[in-house]
Amino acid sequence: MKTLLKATVATFLLLGSGAALSADLPSSKFLPLAPALPPLYSWTGFYVGGQAGYSWGSDRQGLFATAGRAPLGVSFDYRPSSFIGGAHAGFNYQMGSLVLGVEGDIEAINARDERGGLFRVQQDWQGSVRGRIGYAMDRFMIYAAAGAAFSSFEYGYFNPLAGFGETGRFSKTGWTVGGGVNFAMTDNLVFGLDYRYTDYGKFDHVGTSAYLGLTAEHEPSSHAMRASVAYKF
Repeated sequence: MKTLLKATVATFLLLGSGAALSADLPSSKFLPLAPALPPLYSWTGFYVGGQAGYSWGSDRQGLFATAGRAPLGVSFDYRPSSFIGGAHAGFNYQMGSLVLGVEGDIEAINARDERGGLFRVQQDWQGSVRGRIGYAMDRFMIYAAAGAAFSSFEYGYFNPLAGFGETGRFSKTGWTVGGGVNFAMTDNLVFGLDYRYTDYGKFDHVGTSAYLGLTAEHEPSSHAMRASVAYKF
């Protein structure tokens, strides 16, 4: 009886120690490795593209006596507006989430307005060179931009008393500021949407014939919204 009891106890001890040893052994079954994450999109590189949108502006004209520049109390606002379209090119350099860049563009515009057949303004083209700073979230980027703007304005002045008119053409440099968003649909195709405000300051047209003795002061500025598509190299 004692011999049977000892044999039973020994059997349980062996079984228990074997289970403990097997529990300490490393498992031969492992979870599969997670797939590697795709690399984040890089905004670094040159790009070229086209853009189209709509521009609406304001141009205050005030009249002064040329001698002494005395205000005559006559002023009004032009409201030229137009669809716009053109081309742009630029370069971005990405550092982490920060994207620095420079961009230039040139556009055709057909902005015109007049007042009573006496005064008119027209603008046929515009361009800019801007620095950009953006924040990238993989293929999506928001940015702000500012720089120099260039354009040409033509003004017409008709004097019904004299029966003829005169014109003045001005090539102007101003400043522009705005911001937008870009989305890289593919590694090369980038879509964008932006807003921009442009101001060309104040300048004068001094009458030489129809309005001899009078000076017209102008203050053109504009707002614009654009959609764009570009190819990134």
